[in-house]
Amino acid sequence: MSEKDKPLVLATNDDGIHSNFLIRLVEALSKNCEVITCAPDGERSWIGHAITRHQPLKTEKLKKYPGKEAYSVNGTPADCVNLAVGNLLDREPDIVVSGINLGYNVTMPMVLSSGTVGGAMEGALLGLRAMAVSLALPNNEFDEIREGGGKVTGEMAKTLEAAAESAAKYACTIASMPTPEGLTVHNVNYPPGYKGEHDPILTFANSLKLNSLFDLNEDGKSYQLTYKTEWLDKAKIEVGSDLWALQENMATVSRLDFSEACGKKYLEP
Repeated sequence: MSEKDKPLVLATNDDGIHSNFLIRLVEALSKNCEVITCAPDGERSWIGHAITRHQPLKTEKLKKYPGKEAYSVNGTPADCVNLAVGNLLDREPDIVVSGINLGYNVTMPMVLSSGTVGGAMEGALLGLRAMAVSLALPNNEFDEIREGGGKVTGEMAKTLEAAAESAAKYACTIASMPTPEGLTVHNVNYPPGYKGEHDPILTFANSLKLNSLFDLNEDGKSYQLTYKTEWLDKAKIEVGSDLWALQENMATVSRLDFSEACGKKYLEP
């Protein structure tokens, strides 16, 4: 298959363009797709679908990066997708793939807060196929992996490779399907220790109440976002949901249609 006949993937993330999790995904996608990466120049987690208004966006083309081309942007994941589609690509991508996120993105509050999902959502808003990918990490290893830019070894490296290969396979499948109506994002989550033994199963996003996200700092004057893993432990788990499947150690995909938020159903008899 020639390069022009391969599906064109626009890749992004919210952990930054130098995240090892994004790099491994791009490498896996590049085996069967043409991949152009446009991602933030640093971490933009918990930023949702934010769009930058009050500062100009600047791009930097990276010379040594997997895939066809790669651009770093001083913006959000949604910025990167919109900017790339409107200004950097010479043709419309067949699919937008955002990830692999460091940590899970399950339940509605986390989905709506996620920069990874926000990047994919921008693709859907542009009428494109869109997919977000996340890999759950052991709680006791999360900070170390995050601070190390997603660099992992041993069993964790095997898990990352398996998730990247599975996500690339799923992306190629979606890229060959008709563009869906609505605003659909395929939200894929892999459990810790995933080895590629099964494909993601279809789920839905569980409900969850997060409570206050901010704790008072030691200076007694400022507040810092502090995510508490026990929120998931206290959640009412719905069988068949993304949270239920995560706790059952299964890979999942929730097909989120954000067009359902328009309120139209309340006008129907």
